[in-house]
Amino acid sequence: MMRRTRIIKRVLLTVISALAALMVVCNQLVVKNAERRLFDKVDSVPEREYVGLLLGTTPITRISHKRNMFFENRIKATANLYHAGKIQKVLISGDDHSLDGINETECMKDSLLARGVPENDIILDGKGYRTIHSVQRAYHDFGCRNLIVISQKFHNERALYLANHLGLDFDQVIGFNAESPRSLMSQKTYVREWFARVKMFMDLLSNNHQELHDSKRKTEPHTPHAGASAGKYEGEILVHSS
Repeated sequence: MMRRTRIIKRVLLTVISALAALMVVCNQLVVKNAERRLFDKVDSVPEREYVGLLLGTTPITRISHKRNMFFENRIKATANLYHAGKIQKVLISGDDHSLDGINETECMKDSLLARGVPENDIILDGKGYRTIHSVQRAYHDFGCRNLIVISQKFHNERALYLANHLGLDFDQVIGFNAESPRSLMSQKTYVREWFARVKMFMDLLSNNHQELHDSKRKTEPHTPHAGASAGKYEGEILVHSS
């Protein structure tokens, strides 16, 4: 019995060690890929005709039902970029019917409108259920080629890795880091990110992402939301209309 217990402990230790090593490797690859392509200050963002890809989240936290500072800080960052002329359009990509029944994209749109971003320059993608979907749809369904991904740093790093390894021919993708919350509750999000990065590599290696995207395009025809028409939206985002 004692011998069996020792064997079980060794196996568990080996599995845990292997998983920890895998998580460290995945994390390092993601961080390395994003080097020199993440920005914290509006003035440091290079001049280019960018579309801002705002990654969705809910305005209220799911567990404590308090203000979600991930949401608030992403909105603030996006509005600052827009008013500084760093982005000409905002593509909000999130879940239009989240676990809480909340429409992430509509909530974000309302918050941007309150900060003075015109409705005509806001485009909604309610099928961005995961980050991988948001990146794919920005390229395939909205015709984006120059993106500033707007979220917290850890999220931007993963989005940039996806943009570079999904076989998408972007001209340039960079990230703008919204402020990262430091509350005790927010730490769960940072811990979960380690596992999300491993899951991302599993998706990329299995090629499941392409099958998933192809099936969604066949079963979910795209319908532009309000605010797209003023930019002459016809399957792609036109940064300047003439």
